[in-house]
Amino acid sequence: MFNDYLINSAYAGTYAFTPIILNHRNQWVGFGESAPQTSSISIHGSAGKNSAFGGSLLFDKTHPISQTQIEMSYAYHTILNEQSRIGLSMSLGGTYNMKQFINESNSTYSEIINNQIDIVSQDENAKPVGDVNFGLILFTDYFDLGVSIRNLLAPENTNAIVSDEIDRTKYILIHGSYLGRNNPNSPFAMIPSFVIRKMGITTYNNLFEVDLNLKLVYRNKFWAGAAFRTHEKAICTLIGFNTNKAYFGWSYDIGTAGIGQFHNGSHNISIGLKLGLKKKNNIRNQTPFNMNIDESPRKLNLRLSDMRHKSGI
Repeated sequence: MFNDYLINSAYAGTYAFTPIILNHRNQWVGFGESAPQTSSISIHGSAGKNSAFGGSLLFDKTHPISQTQIEMSYAYHTILNEQSRIGLSMSLGGTYNMKQFINESNSTYSEIINNQIDIVSQDENAKPVGDVNFGLILFTDYFDLGVSIRNLLAPENTNAIVSDEIDRTKYILIHGSYLGRNNPNSPFAMIPSFVIRKMGITTYNNLFEVDLNLKLVYRNKFWAGAAFRTHEKAICTLIGFNTNKAYFGWSYDIGTAGIGQFHNGSHNISIGLKLGLKKKNNIRNQTPFNMNIDESPRKLNLRLSDMRHKSGI
Protein backbone atom coordinates (compact mmCIF):
# COMPACT_ATOMS: atom_id res chain seq x y z
CA MET A 1 0.00 0.00 0.00
CA PHE A 2 3.08 2.26 0.27
CA ASN A 3 5.27 1.06 -2.60
CA ASP A 4 3.69 -1.31 -5.13
CA TYR A 5 6.90 -1.37 -7.22
CA LEU A 6 8.53 -3.55 -4.54
CA ILE A 7 5.66 -6.02 -4.93
CA ASN A 8 5.69 -6.03 -8.74
CA SER A 9 8.14 -4.12 -10.94
CA ALA A 10 5.53 -4.09 -13.74
CA TYR A 11 4.08 -1.02 -11.99
CA ALA A 12 7.06 0.94 -13.32
CA GLY A 13 5.97 3.85 -15.48
CA THR A 14 2.23 3.52 -14.77
CA TYR A 15 2.08 6.79 -12.83
CA ALA A 16 1.98 10.35 -14.15
CA PHE A 17 5.22 11.09 -12.30
CA THR A 18 8.53 9.50 -11.38
CA PRO A 19 8.40 8.39 -7.73
CA ILE A 20 11.42 8.15 -5.46
CA ILE A 21 10.31 6.22 -2.38
CA LEU A 22 12.18 5.70 0.89
CA ASN A 23 10.80 2.97 3.11
CA HIS A 24 11.77 1.63 6.52
CA ARG A 25 10.10 -1.18 8.45
CA ASN A 26 10.94 -1.87 12.09
CA GLN A 27 9.39 -5.27 12.74
CA TRP A 28 8.55 -7.05 16.00
CA VAL A 29 9.48 -4.22 18.38
CA GLY A 30 10.69 -5.64 21.70
CA PHE A 31 12.87 -8.41 20.27
CA GLY A 32 16.02 -6.29 20.69
CA GLU A 33 18.73 -6.51 18.03
CA SER A 34 17.20 -9.72 16.69
CA ALA A 35 14.10 -7.88 15.48
CA PRO A 36 13.99 -7.74 11.67
CA GLN A 37 14.57 -4.36 10.02
CA THR A 38 14.14 -3.60 6.34
CA SER A 39 15.07 -0.40 4.49
CA SER A 40 14.66 0.34 0.80
CA ILE A 41 14.84 3.10 -1.80
CA SER A 42 13.31 2.79 -5.26
CA ILE A 43 12.76 4.87 -8.39
CA HIS A 44 10.90 4.18 -11.63
CA GLY A 45 9.45 6.09 -14.53
CA SER A 46 8.35 5.91 -18.15
CA ALA A 47 10.78 6.16 -21.05
CA GLY A 48 8.80 6.84 -24.20
CA LYS A 49 5.29 5.70 -24.97
CA ASN A 50 5.53 2.00 -24.09
CA SER A 51 8.68 1.51 -22.02
CA ALA A 52 9.65 2.12 -18.42
CA PHE A 53 12.71 1.54 -16.26
CA GLY A 54 13.08 1.12 -12.53
CA GLY A 55 15.55 0.28 -9.82
CA SER A 56 15.66 -0.44 -6.12
CA LEU A 57 18.14 -0.95 -3.31
CA LEU A 58 16.99 -3.04 -0.35
CA PHE A 59 18.73 -3.85 2.92
CA ASP A 60 17.27 -6.44 5.27
CA LYS A 61 18.72 -7.47 8.63
CA THR A 62 17.61 -10.21 11.00
CA HIS A 63 20.54 -10.70 13.36
CA PRO A 64 22.93 -12.39 12.64
CA ILE A 65 21.93 -12.49 8.94
CA SER A 66 21.77 -9.46 6.67
CA GLN A 67 21.00 -9.19 2.97
CA THR A 68 21.47 -6.43 0.43
CA GLN A 69 19.67 -6.57 -2.91
CA ILE A 70 20.02 -4.36 -5.97
CA GLU A 71 17.43 -4.66 -8.74
CA MET A 72 17.20 -3.06 -12.17
CA SER A 73 14.06 -3.66 -14.20
CA TYR A 74 12.51 -2.95 -17.58
CA ALA A 75 8.75 -2.84 -18.20
CA TYR A 76 6.77 -2.76 -21.43
CA HIS A 77 3.21 -1.40 -21.58
CA THR A 78 0.59 -1.99 -24.23
CA ILE A 79 -3.11 -1.09 -24.51
CA LEU A 80 -5.14 -4.18 -25.40
CA ASN A 81 -8.43 -2.36 -25.90
CA GLU A 82 -8.56 1.37 -26.64
CA GLN A 83 -12.28 1.74 -25.94
CA SER A 84 -12.21 0.25 -22.44
CA ARG A 85 -8.56 1.26 -21.84
CA ILE A 86 -7.50 -2.24 -20.80
CA GLY A 87 -3.72 -2.34 -20.57
CA LEU A 88 -1.00 -4.89 -19.96
CA SER A 89 2.37 -4.28 -18.35
CA MET A 90 5.17 -6.87 -18.34
CA SER A 91 8.50 -6.52 -16.57
CA LEU A 92 11.78 -8.36 -16.26
CA GLY A 93 14.31 -7.45 -13.62
CA GLY A 94 17.80 -8.57 -12.74
CA THR A 95 18.89 -8.70 -9.10
CA TYR A 96 22.26 -8.83 -7.38
CA ASN A 97 22.00 -10.28 -3.87
CA MET A 98 24.62 -10.20 -1.15
CA LYS A 99 23.83 -12.22 1.98
CA GLN A 100 26.13 -12.01 4.97
CA PHE A 101 26.23 -14.15 8.10
CA ILE A 102 28.13 -13.05 11.20
CA ASN A 103 28.90 -16.04 13.39
CA GLU A 104 28.76 -15.13 17.07
CA SER A 105 28.56 -17.37 20.09
CA ASN A 106 24.99 -18.52 20.83
CA SER A 107 23.62 -16.60 17.85
CA THR A 108 21.82 -19.41 16.03
CA TYR A 109 18.77 -21.42 17.01
CA SER A 110 20.76 -24.68 17.26
CA GLU A 111 23.31 -23.13 19.59
CA ILE A 112 20.70 -21.51 21.81
CA ILE A 113 18.35 -24.51 22.12
CA ASN A 114 20.60 -27.57 21.72
CA ASN A 115 24.08 -26.13 22.32
CA GLN A 116 25.05 -27.44 18.87
CA ILE A 117 27.04 -25.65 16.21
CA ASP A 118 24.91 -24.68 13.21
CA ILE A 119 26.23 -26.87 10.37
CA VAL A 120 24.88 -24.54 7.71
CA SER A 121 26.45 -21.26 8.86
CA GLN A 122 29.71 -22.06 10.62
CA ASP A 123 31.85 -19.21 9.34
CA GLU A 124 31.51 -15.52 8.72
CA ASN A 125 30.88 -15.22 5.00
CA ALA A 126 29.37 -13.11 2.27
CA LYS A 127 27.89 -14.78 -0.80
CA PRO A 128 26.84 -12.75 -3.86
CA VAL A 129 24.35 -14.28 -6.26
CA GLY A 130 22.32 -12.98 -9.20
CA ASP A 131 18.72 -13.77 -10.06
CA VAL A 132 15.73 -12.70 -12.17
CA ASN A 133 12.27 -11.38 -11.28
CA PHE A 134 9.23 -11.40 -13.56
CA GLY A 135 6.04 -9.37 -13.26
CA LEU A 136 2.78 -8.99 -15.17
CA ILE A 137 -0.18 -6.66 -14.53
CA LEU A 138 -3.54 -6.35 -16.28
CA PHE A 139 -5.07 -2.96 -15.55
CA THR A 140 -7.68 -0.34 -16.40
CA ASP A 141 -8.50 2.99 -14.80
CA TYR A 142 -10.68 1.08 -12.31
CA PHE A 143 -8.74 -2.05 -11.30
CA ASP A 144 -5.47 -3.92 -11.59
CA LEU A 145 -4.64 -7.62 -11.24
CA GLY A 146 -1.09 -8.90 -11.27
CA VAL A 147 1.34 -11.72 -10.60
CA SER A 148 4.99 -11.45 -9.62
CA ILE A 149 7.48 -14.33 -9.49
CA ARG A 150 10.65 -13.58 -7.55
CA ASN A 151 13.98 -15.44 -7.83
CA LEU A 152 13.16 -17.32 -11.02
CA LEU A 153 16.58 -19.00 -11.07
CA ALA A 154 16.38 -20.24 -7.48
CA PRO A 155 15.86 -23.98 -6.95
CA GLU A 156 12.61 -25.39 -5.62
CA ASN A 157 13.78 -26.23 -2.10
CA THR A 158 12.17 -29.16 -0.36
CA ASN A 159 12.98 -27.86 3.15
CA ALA A 160 13.44 -31.50 4.17
CA ILE A 161 17.19 -31.77 4.84
CA VAL A 162 18.50 -29.64 7.70
CA SER A 163 22.04 -29.49 6.29
CA ASP A 164 20.83 -27.99 2.99
CA GLU A 165 21.89 -24.38 2.69
CA ILE A 166 19.02 -22.24 1.40
CA ASP A 167 20.45 -19.04 -0.12
CA ARG A 168 17.16 -17.89 -1.58
CA THR A 169 13.75 -19.25 -2.45
CA LYS A 170 11.51 -18.86 -5.45
CA TYR A 171 8.18 -17.32 -4.44
CA ILE A 172 5.06 -15.97 -6.07
CA LEU A 173 2.79 -13.02 -5.30
CA ILE A 174 -0.73 -12.53 -6.66
CA HIS A 175 -2.27 -9.12 -6.04
CA GLY A 176 -5.09 -6.85 -7.08
CA SER A 177 -6.89 -3.62 -6.25
CA TYR A 178 -10.21 -2.05 -7.18
CA LEU A 179 -10.30 1.71 -7.75
CA GLY A 180 -14.00 1.70 -8.56
CA ARG A 181 -16.08 4.15 -10.50
CA ASN A 182 -15.69 6.84 -7.88
CA ASN A 183 -17.94 9.87 -8.06
CA PRO A 184 -16.09 13.01 -9.27
CA ASN A 185 -18.56 15.06 -7.22
CA SER A 186 -17.63 13.29 -3.98
CA PRO A 187 -14.49 14.04 -1.93
CA PHE A 188 -14.16 10.40 -0.78
CA ALA A 189 -12.92 7.24 -2.47
CA MET A 190 -12.39 3.65 -1.28
CA ILE A 191 -9.70 1.25 -2.53
CA PRO A 192 -9.95 -2.40 -1.48
CA SER A 193 -6.91 -4.55 -2.33
CA PHE A 194 -5.26 -7.90 -1.60
CA VAL A 195 -1.89 -9.64 -1.79
CA ILE A 196 -1.38 -13.43 -1.71
CA ARG A 197 2.14 -14.78 -1.06
CA LYS A 198 3.48 -18.32 -1.38
CA MET A 199 7.03 -19.52 -0.80
CA GLY A 200 7.99 -21.84 -3.63
CA ILE A 201 5.90 -22.59 -6.69
CA THR A 202 5.29 -26.34 -6.46
CA THR A 203 7.25 -27.44 -3.37
CA TYR A 204 8.93 -26.00 -0.23
CA ASN A 205 5.76 -25.65 1.86
CA ASN A 206 2.02 -25.16 1.64
CA LEU A 207 1.89 -21.84 3.46
CA PHE A 208 -0.22 -19.11 1.88
CA GLU A 209 -0.23 -15.65 3.41
CA VAL A 210 -3.01 -13.23 2.49
CA ASP A 211 -3.21 -9.49 3.07
CA LEU A 212 -6.69 -7.93 2.91
CA ASN A 213 -6.57 -4.12 2.72
CA LEU A 214 -8.97 -1.19 2.63
CA LYS A 215 -7.95 2.41 1.99
CA LEU A 216 -10.15 5.51 2.38
CA VAL A 217 -9.00 8.60 0.44
CA TYR A 218 -10.15 12.18 1.02
CA ARG A 219 -9.71 14.70 -1.85
CA ASN A 220 -6.52 12.87 -2.94
CA LYS A 221 -4.78 14.59 -0.02
CA PHE A 222 -5.38 12.49 3.08
CA TRP A 223 -5.99 8.80 3.51
CA ALA A 224 -6.44 6.19 6.20
CA GLY A 225 -6.50 2.44 5.94
CA ALA A 226 -6.76 -0.92 7.65
CA ALA A 227 -5.36 -4.34 6.78
CA PHE A 228 -5.48 -7.92 8.03
CA ARG A 229 -2.66 -10.44 7.45
CA THR A 230 -3.75 -14.03 7.84
CA HIS A 231 -0.64 -15.98 8.90
CA GLU A 232 0.16 -13.92 12.00
CA LYS A 233 -3.46 -12.73 12.26
CA ALA A 234 -2.01 -9.23 12.27
CA ILE A 235 -4.25 -6.17 12.39
CA CYS A 236 -2.78 -3.08 10.74
CA THR A 237 -3.70 0.61 10.77
CA LEU A 238 -2.36 3.10 8.23
CA ILE A 239 -2.47 6.87 7.74
CA GLY A 240 -0.88 9.25 5.26
CA PHE A 241 -1.08 12.46 3.27
CA ASN A 242 -0.44 13.23 -0.38
CA THR A 243 0.61 16.45 -2.20
CA ASN A 244 1.57 17.29 -5.77
CA LYS A 245 5.27 16.84 -4.97
CA ALA A 246 5.47 14.30 -2.15
CA TYR A 247 3.60 11.93 0.12
CA PHE A 248 4.06 10.35 3.53
CA GLY A 249 2.71 7.13 5.04
CA TRP A 250 2.90 5.37 8.40
CA SER A 251 1.54 2.02 9.52
CA TYR A 252 1.43 0.03 12.72
CA ASP A 253 0.47 -3.62 12.99
CA ILE A 254 0.22 -6.06 15.85
CA GLY A 255 -0.03 -9.82 15.57
CA THR A 256 -2.65 -11.68 17.58
CA ALA A 257 -1.39 -15.24 17.03
CA GLY A 258 1.89 -17.16 16.90
CA ILE A 259 4.94 -14.98 17.39
CA GLY A 260 2.70 -11.91 17.44
CA GLN A 261 1.91 -12.60 21.10
CA PHE A 262 5.52 -11.92 22.14
CA HIS A 263 6.35 -8.52 20.62
CA ASN A 264 5.03 -4.98 20.61
CA GLY A 265 4.04 -4.67 16.97
CA SER A 266 5.71 -3.40 13.81
CA HIS A 267 6.13 0.12 12.44
CA ASN A 268 6.53 1.12 8.80
CA ILE A 269 7.36 4.63 7.51
CA SER A 270 7.36 5.64 3.85
CA ILE A 271 8.36 8.96 2.25
CA GLY A 272 7.89 9.55 -1.46
CA LEU A 273 8.98 12.33 -3.80
CA LYS A 274 7.20 12.97 -7.12
CA LEU A 275 9.40 14.10 -9.98
CA GLY A 276 8.38 15.20 -13.48
CA LEU A 277 4.66 15.47 -12.78
CA LYS A 278 2.63 15.39 -16.01
CA LYS A 279 -0.75 16.94 -16.58
CA LYS A 280 -2.05 13.70 -18.07
CA ASN A 281 -0.99 10.09 -17.79
CA ASN A 282 -1.37 8.31 -21.13
CA ILE A 283 -1.05 4.85 -19.58
CA ARG A 284 -3.56 5.11 -16.75
CA ASN A 285 -5.84 8.02 -15.92
CA GLN A 286 -6.66 6.91 -12.37
CA THR A 287 -4.22 5.55 -9.78
CA PRO A 288 -4.22 5.26 -5.95
CA PHE A 289 -2.40 8.61 -5.88
CA ASN A 290 -4.83 10.33 -8.23
CA MET A 291 -8.42 9.16 -7.85
CA ASN A 292 -11.31 10.52 -9.91
CA ILE A 293 -12.82 12.46 -7.00
CA ASP A 294 -13.52 16.07 -6.07
CA GLU A 295 -10.27 17.77 -4.98
CA SER A 296 -11.54 21.33 -4.60
CA PRO A 297 -11.66 22.64 -1.01
CA ARG A 298 -15.00 23.82 0.28
CA LYS A 299 -15.03 27.53 0.95
CA LEU A 300 -17.53 29.34 3.13
CA ASN A 301 -19.13 31.93 0.84
CA LEU A 302 -21.17 34.39 2.88
CA ARG A 303 -21.99 37.86 1.69
CA LEU A 304 -21.69 40.75 4.12
CA SER A 305 -25.33 41.69 3.56
CA ASP A 306 -26.44 38.17 4.55
CA MET A 307 -24.44 38.37 7.76
CA ARG A 308 -26.02 41.72 8.62
CA HIS A 309 -29.49 40.36 7.92
CA LYS A 310 -28.97 37.23 10.08
CA SER A 311 -27.49 39.22 12.96
CA GLY A 312 -30.25 41.82 12.86
CA ILE A 313 -27.93 44.69 11.97
